[in-house]
This record gives sequence, C-alpha cells and structure tokens, in this order.
Amino acid sequence: MVDKPEIIETQLFEDFRGWLSVPVDRSITFHVVQINQGYSKKKFTLRGLHYQEGEHAQAKLVSCLHGSIFNVAVDLRRGDTFGYAYGAILSFENQKQMLIPRGFAHGYLTLEGDTLMQWCVDNDFCGEAAKAVRYDSDFIWQTEPWPMREYILSEKDKNAIKLSELRKF
Repeated sequence: MVDKPEIIETQLFEDFRGWLSVPVDRSITFHVVQINQGYSKKKFTLRGLHYQEGEHAQAKLVSCLHGSIFNVAVDLRRGDTFGYAYGAILSFENQKQMLIPRGFAHGYLTLEGDTLMQWCVDNDFCGEAAKAVRYDSDFIWQTEPWPMREYILSEKDKNAIKLSELRKF
C-alpha cells in the first residue's frame, strides 16, 4: 500500500464512438470491500473530513463520475507527517483518481453542481469508529489548500473537532 495519497492518471482509449478506460488493474494493490457514491446538487458542497479509527480504518480509491471535486486527504497517523494535507482536482474530464492509505481523513468540495463521485473502501463501515475532523483546521498543506469561500456543510461536519484537538492514533 502507498505511504501518502497517490494520484492515478487513467489512460483513455478513444475512437469515434467515445472512449474506454481501465481505471484499476493489477498494478494497484487494493481490495474493494464496499463501493460508495455521493451526489451533490450544488456547487461548493463540502463533505468531510471523515475517517474511521483503529482496526476499522479504511483505505479509499476516490474518483469523480460526473462534474468535478477538490478531493482532500489528511494524514492522522502518528509521526512526522501528522496533519499533512493533500488536495487534487478529480473530474469526469481529467479521469484522475486518488488512492488514499489507511490512517487518513478524507473529504471533498464540489466545484460544479450535479456532481457524482465514488469512493471504494477496503474495510467495512463501522458507525462507532466513524469520526470527523473540521475542514478549516490548521493542516500542513503539501499541495494547494481548499479554495476559500462559503461552503454548504452538514451539521456533523460543522461540529467536527479541530485537528489540534485530535489525539494522534
């Protein structure tokens, strides 16, 4: 498995009918246990940053099936990279995916209305282990940060704890 989030560029095979791609093959070691999809009606809907603690941690393979998102992964593992944040634009147009290791919180911001994204996970969902970190915590950005503006947020995400309050697991 990877040590930090990795961007996967999908190769397209195009002809007059459209295109075909193989987003995942044996070059990526990832066992899919569950596939999730999230639809957002409006631009600037922010979801996350979500994670599962301990043995319930999940690696994720994230892609955008329609529209575009600014996808973010934050390292919550003990060590020198705690709080490192990685962001990338994933879209139907660019066909990029982000592979996120276990021990990271994940969230995304829609950059268009009517956006559909998908994330595959390698471990079952456990409600008791599900947690959230506030999107506006003091992360150590390794890429460009979230585009700053007003976001559409759920109450759960508004009330998430700041990174500074989180114990390193």
